Amino acid sequence: MKIVIILLLLMLQPLAVMATSEMSGVLEVDAENELAAIAPNDFNTTINYNYENIDRHALNAPSSVEASVESLAAYLVKPTANDREKARAIFQWITENIDYNVEVFFKGGSGATNSEDVLKSKKSVCYGYSDLFLSLAKEAGLEAVRISGYGKGYGYVPGKNFTGPANHAWNGVKINGSWYLMDTTWGAGYVNGDRKYVREFDDHFFMTPPFQFIYDHFPEEEQWQLLEEPVTKQEFENLVNLESDFFNLGLKLGQKNGTISAKKQVNVSIYAPQDVVMMAGLEYADRGASAKAELDGYTFCQRDGDRYDIYVQFPAAGSYVLKAYAKRRDDPGNYDSVLKYRIDAASGDVESPGFPMTYGKFSEAGAYLFSPLEDKLKAGASYLFRIRVPGAQEVAVVSGDEWSHLASRGDLFEGNATAGKGDVGVYANFGGKGWEGLVRYGGD
Repeated sequence: MKIVIILLLLMLQPLAVMATSEMSGVLEVDAENELAAIAPNDFNTTINYNYENIDRHALNAPSSVEASVESLAAYLVKPTANDREKARAIFQWITENIDYNVEVFFKGGSGATNSEDVLKSKKSVCYGYSDLFLSLAKEAGLEAVRISGYGKGYGYVPGKNFTGPANHAWNGVKINGSWYLMDTTWGAGYVNGDRKYVREFDDHFFMTPPFQFIYDHFPEEEQWQLLEEPVTKQEFENLVNLESDFFNLGLKLGQKNGTISAKKQVNVSIYAPQDVVMMAGLEYADRGASAKAELDGYTFCQRDGDRYDIYVQFPAAGSYVLKAYAKRRDDPGNYDSVLKYRIDAASGDVESPGFPMTYGKFSEAGAYLFSPLEDKLKAGASYLFRIRVPGAQEVAVVSGDEWSHLASRGDLFEGNATAGKGDVGVYANFGGKGWEGLVRYGGD
């Protein structure tokens, strides 16, 4: 029996502490970035705040001011007009200048974490990042704290339970009378699959809304969740693993439980803006990277209106990790990981395992395949092909030298075609001279 989980638009409920104002929409900030009109901690209000000058000043800090915390703080706050800009200048400088100490991290130590030592070595782990932010913030006249707790960082697998001492540290800072959360460690970059540090600034971790922060940060002290209704550690462990680009790209879902129980197949829906394209992949939950290739073809991702539907099958009973990736449609770069679910499958679908392969144009065109959805087609068998391809003038099924043109009704194309030996493809003509591949099926 197919298990269908439709993830509704419920996730971004106002779980955080909000101001009494019920304003919505966009609050424009004037050229001087004055904060008097901004309701404190109102994350329902989009604030178009321009940090360009503050960021430029922080990034151009001369080495001469880095001799001490005092001299660096004095330099960073020079052009600032308020506490928000002070916090931003400090955040920007740390994320640009401090490298993550991967050697110490993988040896299980902490290394030098005192702010003065970190400033000299320009390298540390999260405890050093957060201590340096704390020292610079205090020197700049800000009220700040260092927060310890659990983070769903490198090596985290959905469904993992956290035990023992805290494994991460970040900061809270008081701005305009309200507390905000930020993580300079994760804002600076990440450790990749090759155990190497990659510097990549991530603005998501500056003044992150608490109802987003809780998906991967659980403080030891409940008060630093900054949530109106705090979650328990077990609830935190059960939350779906959402990464920063999930929020950066404006994705939404309602199923917050990170573990899904399934039988042969499961469907997941993620709501995405029209300028975002997505793809998905499946991995074993408890095996190494070498097993990843075994699961190619067990996910199928396609857009239907304002949402992406992800179909998942399993080769056998067991535990798996479903990963979703996304990017802006006009971004020529790679897809970025946005979320992970753990799926506990009671059985595999041995009768029709896997899905067809799609080409990049399939997602770019916003195509939607209704049938057939199996990976391989039997030679000599007739199949009903039904596919929606916005913008296409013609769509054809190609098997060897045989072309079967599908009948069209608007952007919906359908018709019967017989599979020959070998691969079978679905191609579209968008008005140019050539045909572009959309879908490929394997043969017997």
